[in-house]
Amino acid sequence: MSVGDSFFRSREERLAAAKEMNLFSIVFMSVALTDLPSCEYVLRVITGIADLKVIEVRRQYEVAKLVSRDGVLDILAEDGKGQKYNLEIQRKDTVDHARRVRLYSSLIDSELLEKGTQFSDLPELYIIYISETDIWKKGRTTYVVEKKIKDTDFNYDDGLHIIYVNAEVNDGSDIAKMMKYFKNADPNDDSQGDLSKRVHFLKCEEEGADIMCAITDSFVKEGERAGILKSILALMQTTDWDADKVMEALQVPSEDRSTYAAFVKANKNFQTV
Repeated sequence: MSVGDSFFRSREERLAAAKEMNLFSIVFMSVALTDLPSCEYVLRVITGIADLKVIEVRRQYEVAKLVSRDGVLDILAEDGKGQKYNLEIQRKDTVDHARRVRLYSSLIDSELLEKGTQFSDLPELYIIYISETDIWKKGRTTYVVEKKIKDTDFNYDDGLHIIYVNAEVNDGSDIAKMMKYFKNADPNDDSQGDLSKRVHFLKCEEEGADIMCAITDSFVKEGERAGILKSILALMQTTDWDADKVMEALQVPSEDRSTYAAFVKANKNFQTV
């Protein structure tokens, strides 16, 4: 019996793993925000655009002609005005955050600017970079990038809007409250409108539970991930290392670490042998 088969011995254990996930898990976040109202809620809070209306959401969107993980967008949404929104969760092994954002904006622009169109046809693009920690270490929840011509007060407007948001600093704002919710994703906390409704649906309601069971099964049964999971569990049982230290040592893909951590936390007594 494979690790993927034996790790989740029952539906209850699969649901337990799903309930341990928060919105910093790429797996859980991408499923939660494919729901238009919940994605719309998050974007309205972060951008301050009260009438923003999401008409399409694509998760794990692969940019054409790119095969690297950096060619896959976490969430790409479009509103009724044609504006685009890219939501990205920080990778723990990202060194240069600003250049990562630059990469994503260039990938999206190249995808949007079809042959024969004009540069003026490029839509307004929001890159929203969400991190658990204050990566700029200036004590703010939100950092909005502004561009100006040097030695003037003239705003340089190229249609690109960059917003950094973190869950470490609590400035009392609505964004900070939502970031706190990202960290716990408590299905009994209804403070975050449609986002709370979506999380409750996925973690507590029968139809949502079916979705999460299928996702956890699909994730852990994939061959390479099953092997990684087995190694994480084996090392935790034979050393005094916690899951984070084990995953760092094994060089587990950073985008998967929150999900593995949820699996491990929900199945503390699982034996690999």
